[in-house]
Amino acid sequence: MESDHTLAIFIAELILLLLVGRLLGEGMNRLGQPALFGQLLAGVLLGPSVFGAAFPEWRHLVFPESRTLKSMIDAVSQIGILLLLLLTGMETNLALMRRRTHAVISSSLSGIAVPFLCGIALAYALPAVAVPTHANRLVTALFLGTALSISSVKIVAMVLMETGAIRRDLGQLILATAILDDTVAWIIIAIISGIAAKGVVDIVSISGAVAGTALFLAFCLGIGRRLVARLIVWVNDTMTIEVPVITAILIVMFILSLTTEMIGVHTALGAFVAGILVGQSPILTTHIESQLRGFIMAFFSPVFFAVAGLGMDLRTLIDPTLALFTLAVILVATVGKFSGALMGGRVGGLTLRESMALATGLNARGSTEVIIASIGLSMGALSQQLYTMIVAMAVVTTMAMPPTLRWIMARVPLGEQEARRLEKEEAAEAEHLPEMERALVYVDDSPNGRLAARLAGLFAARQQVLTTVLEPAAAEERGPEEAAARKHVAEAAEATGPMLDSRPPPAKELVTERPPAHSEALDREIARGYDLVFVGVDRPISPTGHFDARVQRLIDRFDGPVAITVNGAGAAGPADVPIDILLPAAGTQDARLAMEIALALGQASKGSVTALHVFDPQDDAELLRGRARRLGLSVLVDIHRAGKRNGVPVKGLTATNVRPEVEIRRAVRGGNFDLVVLGSSLRQGETKFLGPRSAALLRTLRTPILLIAR
Repeated sequence: MESDHTLAIFIAELILLLLVGRLLGEGMNRLGQPALFGQLLAGVLLGPSVFGAAFPEWRHLVFPESRTLKSMIDAVSQIGILLLLLLTGMETNLALMRRRTHAVISSSLSGIAVPFLCGIALAYALPAVAVPTHANRLVTALFLGTALSISSVKIVAMVLMETGAIRRDLGQLILATAILDDTVAWIIIAIISGIAAKGVVDIVSISGAVAGTALFLAFCLGIGRRLVARLIVWVNDTMTIEVPVITAILIVMFILSLTTEMIGVHTALGAFVAGILVGQSPILTTHIESQLRGFIMAFFSPVFFAVAGLGMDLRTLIDPTLALFTLAVILVATVGKFSGALMGGRVGGLTLRESMALATGLNARGSTEVIIASIGLSMGALSQQLYTMIVAMAVVTTMAMPPTLRWIMARVPLGEQEARRLEKEEAAEAEHLPEMERALVYVDDSPNGRLAARLAGLFAARQQVLTTVLEPAAAEERGPEEAAARKHVAEAAEATGPMLDSRPPPAKELVTERPPAHSEALDREIARGYDLVFVGVDRPISPTGHFDARVQRLIDRFDGPVAITVNGAGAAGPADVPIDILLPAAGTQDARLAMEIALALGQASKGSVTALHVFDPQDDAELLRGRARRLGLSVLVDIHRAGKRNGVPVKGLTATNVRPEVEIRRAVRGGNFDLVVLGSSLRQGETKFLGPRSAALLRTLRTPILLIAR
């Protein structure tokens, strides 16, 4: 009879876990605490501690002792673990660990070693009732030591963001140390799981697991990173079904999890590494990440944490001995982590206050410890009592961390360099270019095409964006040099590399090429998702201001900025020649985007930018004129500041004329500019088209132009 209702009971369990978990999570969130605490509390309330104690018959009806039902709910929970670790890996920024490496490594290793050893010692002092009789006490001790020593990246990052400390040098150092903590944790758990599976300390098996883990990490972080990135790009560009990238990411996660299981370590490491690889994909857009996050956080996260709460039986803490040991676990975890991280921070060259802030920030366990405890419980390495102690420790340490971190961070002063960096980052938040991930280059072999290819290569290297080259001509129509568009882009990207402070990847990794495109192929390419299109074709704009048919089709179908080269025959010089740019400046969004692109090209080519702002004399009302002048001068000041941030020399010019195009032409004649970068809004009718002023300016200028239109 039970089997007839298994599915119905399973659905009822999911409804209760989701409903109660989300409601209590909302309550915790409103109190300024992580939602996962509410989800854990939901499991505790629905478990033997409350629901089971108050209504044992009802609880047995909803959560019966059925092996089948337990397997079903456990399967959902285990997948939830993998998905949560996937998200954690995606949020892991390995570049953070390269800054102040010595301090990160010393703080992390010392912050792990001290509580780890204390946890092992505490495990051997535990009463027999708290240790699984069928488990090796060493395995239990190793699990307890790991649980007491690791910080939760998700909780640390959330608190740092909430307190506004994430952008500070110390905040990034705390996060980088937590990232290394998490990485080391899953390697340790992988090894301990191998020991637990064997039941004994088998040196050969452990050595094999360690060697296999090292080879796995080396492959994944080397060749695997490129393979996953190319897979995501290929899936995104080739498949037409809904959310194909999400499916690809899940397949990668399961394959790597299966791989780690086969080499004798836990699947958790594979899921975590998969997240790191996916997070480094060149086209992991915010949209894709939000889709995946929503899928995980809406279902798997509340179910996992609620199931974790179901495993807690607070009645076991009624025993005075176990209650004292629970306090001991909390005390050892807190003092051990704080003292270890404090000592590591001092060894790493931090001040006492910085070391105290670092130690305080790392003293939050959160979801990581719950996952570790769940793995230990499922493997039989932890008893129900010890599992409850560890989860209680995770809750207490995490709830205590935010207020203490806020207090101590307020007492760590800003350094001069840090203050300048924060000011620079705050100013850069309004920019569009940092959000761009992909650029499409649509060029032929005309002078405009070669100029567009050169500028696109400079832009690709400067912004580190994935760039795809698409030629409009059919293969049989192309001349012997026309297939060199990709080469032009790659050469410009490679020439830019040595000039930049950062080290861009090789041009062959930045630049790919598609087969020649007719109309349908162009439509398909645009649908693959691009942030910017460089267009270089012969005669792209007619004297009347109408676009060439190929350009018109692209502009009508692409919902984003298009950079069109005009007068390319006047462009000369190899890819590494500096470009001196004239930038007509205004306060509009289009002009600001043109400014960002001009500065990016100026930095990439080691050139300069001259910003020209034209005041309108018809602003004859005193108030309006004063406001307009302040606005114009503010625009020039913003460009100067942006140029300083990007290391580009910027010169400001002003003029007064009812017709700005006249002053732009005068500036071009009076200067020695290689390129005019012009921002313009497109008018909307049956098709998109240029306004009369922009069309007139393009018609009369002979200097090479990059028109940024949208």
